[in-house]
Amino acid sequence: MTVIVVALAVTLLATAYVWPLVPLVIYPMRRWRGFWAALYCAAIGAVCAVVFRDLRYMVGDFFELSVVLALLRAIVEVAGLAEPARRKRREAREDTPS
Repeated sequence: MTVIVVALAVTLLATAYVWPLVPLVIYPMRRWRGFWAALYCAAIGAVCAVVFRDLRYMVGDFFELSVVLALLRAIVEVAGLAEPARRKRREAREDTPS
């Protein structure tokens, strides 16, 4: 039983510490998929920030950071600020010989 509890605690901590990076990394070349993924990450982060706000190791704080970063990504996607970089990357990828 102790092993299961420790495994769940480690999984929760790992998820909390990595979750703020998920909206920044997921679907980097797809505008609307990235937008919806950022909204999903914000919703999950908000729920987890409320549920785990009283735990040690700042778990709630990391989930709150994920909400901020996810909303930032959603704003960037809606405004289209990442499109010039995506176009350059696509053109560079098409220009390189295989």
